[in-house]
Amino acid sequence: MASRLYAPSSSKGTKRPLSRSSSETKTKRVKTANGEFLTNGTKHNIEGTVKCKFCYQIKPEIVSIPSDAEIECIVLTNDVLANIYTDKLDVISHNITNYSIYDENGHLCSMDSGIMERNVPIYLTGYVKPIYDHDTCIENGIAVKELGPIFEWFLTTYDGGSKVIIGVCTEFADYLLVEPHQNYKKYMTSVIEKIHLSKLVIERILDNQESDDSTYEDVLNSVVNSINPATNIKFTEEDLIAHAQFVLDQVIEYDSTAEYRFPLVDTQCIETLTELSGAVKPTKAPRRRLNIRRRNTVKADISKREFSKATTTELVKNIFENMFAAQLDNDGDKESEEVLQEHVKTVFDDIRLCKYAFKRPPKSNKKIFIVAKQDSSTDLIIGRIEYMFQKNSATMVHIVLFMHGNKTILGDTSDPREIFLLNKCTDININNVIQVVDVTYKKPCKDWFNLGDSKLEDITEPINRQEINTFFFQFQYNDECARFEDIDSSDIDDTMHDPNENKICRNCVKENLEKKSQIPQLLEYVEKKKDLYFFYNFKLLNETYKVGNFIYLQPGIFSKTSRLNFVEHRSFVLNDTKKNKNSPLLKNVDETEYPEYYRKTLENSMRGSNESTPDPFEIGEIIAIYVTKGDKKNIKAIIRRMYRAEQISNDKSLDMNMLFWSDEEFVIGYNDIIAKCYVSHIANIKDPMAWFVGGPDRFYFKTKYDFLTGSIVPEYKLPSKARLVGMEVYVNYNYSYVKEDKIQYIPAHKKINPLRGLDIFAGCGGLSKGLEDSGLLNTEWAIESDDKAAAAFKLNNPNSTVFIEDCNHLLKLAMSGRKTNDKNQKIPQRGEVDFICGGPPCQGFSGMNRFNSGQYSLFKNSLIVSFLSYIDYYRPKFFVMENVRNFVSFNKGMTLRLTLRCITRMGYQCSFGILQAGNFGVPQTRRRLIILAAAPGESLPLYPEPTHVFNKRSSSVNVQIHDKKYRTNCKYDESAPLRTVTVYDAWSDLPEITNGANNEAIPYKHKPITHTQRLLRYPKNSFAESILTDHICKDMAPLVQARIELIPTRDGSDWRDLPNKEVKLSDGTITNILMYNYHDVKNGKGPDGELRGVCDCASGMACSQQYRQNNTIIPWCLPHTANRHNNWAGLYGRLSWSGFCSTTITNPEPMGKQGRVLHPEQHRVVSVRECARSQGFNDSFLFYGPIINKHRQIGNAVPPPMGKAIGHEIIKAISKKSQMYK
Repeated sequence: MASRLYAPSSSKGTKRPLSRSSSETKTKRVKTANGEFLTNGTKHNIEGTVKCKFCYQIKPEIVSIPSDAEIECIVLTNDVLANIYTDKLDVISHNITNYSIYDENGHLCSMDSGIMERNVPIYLTGYVKPIYDHDTCIENGIAVKELGPIFEWFLTTYDGGSKVIIGVCTEFADYLLVEPHQNYKKYMTSVIEKIHLSKLVIERILDNQESDDSTYEDVLNSVVNSINPATNIKFTEEDLIAHAQFVLDQVIEYDSTAEYRFPLVDTQCIETLTELSGAVKPTKAPRRRLNIRRRNTVKADISKREFSKATTTELVKNIFENMFAAQLDNDGDKESEEVLQEHVKTVFDDIRLCKYAFKRPPKSNKKIFIVAKQDSSTDLIIGRIEYMFQKNSATMVHIVLFMHGNKTILGDTSDPREIFLLNKCTDININNVIQVVDVTYKKPCKDWFNLGDSKLEDITEPINRQEINTFFFQFQYNDECARFEDIDSSDIDDTMHDPNENKICRNCVKENLEKKSQIPQLLEYVEKKKDLYFFYNFKLLNETYKVGNFIYLQPGIFSKTSRLNFVEHRSFVLNDTKKNKNSPLLKNVDETEYPEYYRKTLENSMRGSNESTPDPFEIGEIIAIYVTKGDKKNIKAIIRRMYRAEQISNDKSLDMNMLFWSDEEFVIGYNDIIAKCYVSHIANIKDPMAWFVGGPDRFYFKTKYDFLTGSIVPEYKLPSKARLVGMEVYVNYNYSYVKEDKIQYIPAHKKINPLRGLDIFAGCGGLSKGLEDSGLLNTEWAIESDDKAAAAFKLNNPNSTVFIEDCNHLLKLAMSGRKTNDKNQKIPQRGEVDFICGGPPCQGFSGMNRFNSGQYSLFKNSLIVSFLSYIDYYRPKFFVMENVRNFVSFNKGMTLRLTLRCITRMGYQCSFGILQAGNFGVPQTRRRLIILAAAPGESLPLYPEPTHVFNKRSSSVNVQIHDKKYRTNCKYDESAPLRTVTVYDAWSDLPEITNGANNEAIPYKHKPITHTQRLLRYPKNSFAESILTDHICKDMAPLVQARIELIPTRDGSDWRDLPNKEVKLSDGTITNILMYNYHDVKNGKGPDGELRGVCDCASGMACSQQYRQNNTIIPWCLPHTANRHNNWAGLYGRLSWSGFCSTTITNPEPMGKQGRVLHPEQHRVVSVRECARSQGFNDSFLFYGPIINKHRQIGNAVPPPMGKAIGHEIIKAISKKSQMYK
């Protein structure tokens, strides 16, 4: 039985009239292609014409009815039709061909014109055939007239089939429409278009749903590459926008039949489509307007996709099932807050009722854990008594504080019996002690790495849960950064100090050492000159600074401090590093020609600009260190200023780490110092690029900058002392003639034996590529279900085993003991995998802080759970999980908390943080959640410090969950060592191409221009191939391409710069002029009284899309909805050479989420290679498949430079552990 999807009812609200009188609408002049001016009345207002009262048409066509046609009730009695019935209860269904639909005046009309919603009867004529006869000819058909009235039309397919069928309902039967009459075909064009568009959209979303949340760009790509069956040409974006309301209604209808599935209407795609088109999102599935006799359950015609059931270990499964069991009510719909709170209650509530008082020191010398109240606060604290003492005749106890899991980032997901050691302590009066509790330290099992996929009964419980006042701890917790780390052995000592001995608290010792490190200590006295005492070095924050060291200083410090030499001279004015050479200053334009330009402001036109990007750190050389006689604590330093290349030159070819020597000297305070950096004269290093990539914070210089004249001094005039800088450098070089105390030890990137890695949800391999570049791992295995992305991974990792299959199936095989999969590929065994990385695709679930039953079903079968089960089964030494920034806010943090709970339950140390890819040398804003985890006994890595400054508006990496803010360990929050990377830095050497360029291998034509390009083309300091691959771009439809060509090549240009005129397209058609017939109450009228609205909704009335305008240079949908969407700033936007890209997505579309996807100068969208470079992929990295697959591989990837920075930090952690055991 074919299932059916019903067509939507009419939109709600007041209907607008077909036309307005000239007195209602102000005449607006628009320019045609030949230069003539027309008024809007010429196009829209037709005076003296009569409309049909039924179909509202001014010049209707008359229906052609067969001469031998009979009415419906007679036709249905024909033996050919009557003999096919088998059940009196069956709905009678027939086919009808050569059909036409008409009103009571005999006028042809479309059933999709809104006529049915106005309760106007319409009828069908044609030739009726039995349901089994699908022949389109009229032979053997029975002529019919006045079939109806039609009270409903519907869509249906045969289950599993691809052909969409349209049906209509009358009082007596259903009729499936086979072929329209020749004169009626044009009336079915819109109907057929919207039906097929709905099918394409729903199918595309379903195809993506298991792996990711479909974006507008994903769906649009499927649409524009599909043939419109009504016209036999490809669909366009205009078609999708025009029929958005119908598509949305069908999505709602499809959702109404779903069980335990993420609603399609909540996907990114539908949200964006709704915003762009101004369509109204119904709250429930639409139903027909008439009294329908048959109240069948409506089922979607597109086959249901079943979710891949997650393969889980018992531990992971237990975590989620226990958590959700407390949330889900019996009916699977309601949520019980009381039950949830009972499940996670802290047990302190029971302790409050205890009358126990702790009055005297215990006889045992074992440290005691207590619950107490502090001051007047009602919150209870838990702590471990370190010692007791007397204060003002009162007995006091000094306790190290612990935090209950409910108060950590874990929140409600925590184990009610688990507490966490804090790096804090306090004193309390013994009378405030409420209860003594039993606390046990949970040691990691010796065979921890072999416990993956253990049975729950085999996992030893640290406490007896039958006893109320029992707790355990296994981690130290940093409340500011949400870091769970192993506890130092000294913090586990549970022996109480003798009251007669010194009162020692290790937290106090650590705190005192920290405070001491913040006070500078002068070392190696040199001499006294007048009232100044000079020293050779000093120590601050455990770092020693000595004369000759180079240091980072706050940006702009040299303009705030006094120059020590050349006091009477004024220095030359430096370059403004933030100055935009092509600034898009607003100008006066003719609003008749550019009717949307008024929407532009500097604030919303400069997206992707570096105007607010901070400068990198200033750099100086310590020449002297001194204190004055009366102020010996205030250490001063005399600094030689080093100039950055961008401060004195506009030459974009200069390296980012290139400096200029100067004779300028300044005095600074020790508090102005940020950190050390390392500088050498170019003659003292082997190669600038090798020097740069070999370690952090490395710079070089060639010549001197004369700050008085603003000129660069020839290299041969460089002072001899400057040439010696770097002679003392020791970086695997043997300078045996250099004195030991002169050697400048330069930290290099540490090297280790690479770990054996598994990349899950590998994509093309961006994350693992970066980790490999750091030297951390060899990716021996990868899992990717998309065959094109998997092929790309294999191209770049030929020695890796790539599993092209569902990760759940592979894990199931591994857990069952299989050594190989169905393709005879060797499955990694436990003990072989040292490292796992991956970014499990994550649905948005709901906006609630807890799940209902459907969302629970989604989550427990989600790929996040699968990823965690891989971790639990293989138990790698380290793992990295990556996801979108919004992961932290899904379900108000519940998704993140559950993930961290699972990780800590396994015994992993872990932390989470947000990193901005732009801070690591890519010209793109891309914030990502990164979870770092280390096995017990390993050292938990820190998050990498930014290497490049980036736009401040896009650099917020702090996370707020409920009322608590979390940050990473990073200290460089205001600036960074290097300047930002721009679009020019990344793309300017690429050859010029045109729209639709498809040559996958072309010559470079130019040598690298910038530092970034040298890194991308010579990734290992070896000469790259002279052939450039994948510099190809999408072929845009004629109308879209015409718009692109009319977007000015200046910064900040977008759709609001488009002219309103007729244009001849490349396919020979001519565009329409967009008509402004309505008053815009928000924006008023133009300077000459021009109307600014394209729909009644601009006047505050109900929106009606029946007068939508198509084929216009200015897309009708943008001014239609601009007032409520920030004027759609950035759509059809050009990128700026001096700016950065929006987050690179899977499909560059001018009206997509990314918006700014036009090349700064060329009339096309960005190419595959340009997108790859914006992500930091070097030019030797290959992608696979059609162009849309390549874009998707890039857009889904983690930028390799960010992965590389993470890898260096993990290597540091591994080296730190090695040092501890030496």
